[in-house]
Amino acid sequence: MKKQAEALWQTCLGTKERADAFAVLLLTVSVFLSFYTAIAASLVIAVAVMLDDGRRRRLLAIPYARLLLGFLIVPFFVAAMYNNLRGILVSFVLYAIIICGLLLRSVMTRALFGRMLDWACCCSVGCALLAVGQKIVYWPSMPEYRSVSTFTNANYYGAVVEIMLLVCFYRFQTNRQSRGWYLVAAAANLCGLYLTGSMSSAIAACAGIFVYLLLQRRRSLLILFCVLAAAAAALIMYFPVLFPRVENVDTAWDQRFSIWMTALHGILEHPLLGQGASAYEMIAPQLGGYLTYHCHNLLLDTLLNFGFVGLSVFLMFGLQQARLLWLRFRNRIGRPSNVLMTAAMAAVLVHGVTDVTVFWSQTSLLRLMVFSSLSVGAEFLERELSPRPRRLASGSAVRLTR
Repeated sequence: MKKQAEALWQTCLGTKERADAFAVLLLTVSVFLSFYTAIAASLVIAVAVMLDDGRRRRLLAIPYARLLLGFLIVPFFVAAMYNNLRGILVSFVLYAIIICGLLLRSVMTRALFGRMLDWACCCSVGCALLAVGQKIVYWPSMPEYRSVSTFTNANYYGAVVEIMLLVCFYRFQTNRQSRGWYLVAAAANLCGLYLTGSMSSAIAACAGIFVYLLLQRRRSLLILFCVLAAAAAALIMYFPVLFPRVENVDTAWDQRFSIWMTALHGILEHPLLGQGASAYEMIAPQLGGYLTYHCHNLLLDTLLNFGFVGLSVFLMFGLQQARLLWLRFRNRIGRPSNVLMTAAMAAVLVHGVTDVTVFWSQTSLLRLMVFSSLSVGAEFLERELSPRPRRLASGSAVRLTR
C-alpha cells in the first residue's frame, strides 16, 4: 500500500525534489490562509514524511532531532495526566509542526529558499490588503478595532509582519531584479503592522531591523532608522491618538504582572515536566488569575507547559542551532541568510518578553521557514555537530552549495 501511494505521489509530482518543493510551497501558502489550513497542511505533510523511509532518515539525521522528537512525546502524556484536553490536541499539532520544520531543514536549497520567501511575500501583501478591508468595514461601529487579517489574533498577525519585514529586506538584498516589488511588500506589511495596534510586535520589529542593519554594517541606514524610530516614538507620545493603545499601557502591564504571578504559582506546583501545552488556560481559573490563553512571556510559558526538563531539551537543541549559525558566519557560508536568521531570532526573543506567539501554527511555521536555511551549504558542519560526530573522509570535497 505504501509503495503504491509513493508511486502515485511520484506520478503526480515527478521526482522527489519536485515533491519536496511542492510540499514546501503548499505549507507556505497554508500559513497565510488560516489557522486551520496551516494545521491541516502540517498534519498531512508530517504523516507523509514519517511514512517515507528516505525522508524520515534524512530528517532524523539533523543534529539532536531525535532528542527533540523523543521528548515531544512526553507532553502528550503529561497533558493527559492533568486532564488538559486542549494540551493533548496541541501536543499532536506541535509534533506535526516540528516534523515539518525538520523536513524544511532537510530538503532546503538556496533556490527553494528564495522561491519560498517570494511566495510568502506575495501572500503577505494579500493579508495586508485584507487587514485594510477589515479596518474599513469595522471602523464605523468599532474605531478601536485591530485588524487580524487571516491570523485569528492581532498579536499573531503582528508577529508574522515583524518577520515578513525582515524577509522583504533579505530578498531586496539577494534578488536585485525585483527590488521594487519587495519595497511594495515591505510597505504593505508596515501598514499591516500599524493596523494590528500591537506594541509588542512594533518593538520586536524595530529590534529585528536594528540587528539586521547592524550585522549588514549599513551604518548610514542604521542611523537613519534609529532617528526615524525615535521620531515616531516621540510623535506617538505627544499625539497618542496616532497609536491609541499607548494610552492603555498601564492597564496592559498590570494584566501582564497578574498573568506572570499566576504562571509562577503554576510552575512551582509542577516544576519538572509542567502540565502540558496550553496549561495557563487550564490553571488560571483554579488559581484565580487573569483569564487568557498563555503566560505572555516565552520563558514562563515554556516552564509552565513543559517544565525544566522541557526547557533543558529546547535549550540544548536551540544552542546547537545557534552554534551551527555561528559556524556558518565563521566559515562565510550564506551570510545574508545568516543575518536574516539572527535578526529574526532577536525579534522573537524581544517579542517573547511580553507575549507568546511562538506556540501557534502560523507563526511557528513561518519562523521555521526562515530558519530552514541553516542546513544549506553546511552539511559538513551539521555532521560535526551530531551527538556522535563522523569525521570527513580524507580528501573528500566539501560541497558548499546545494
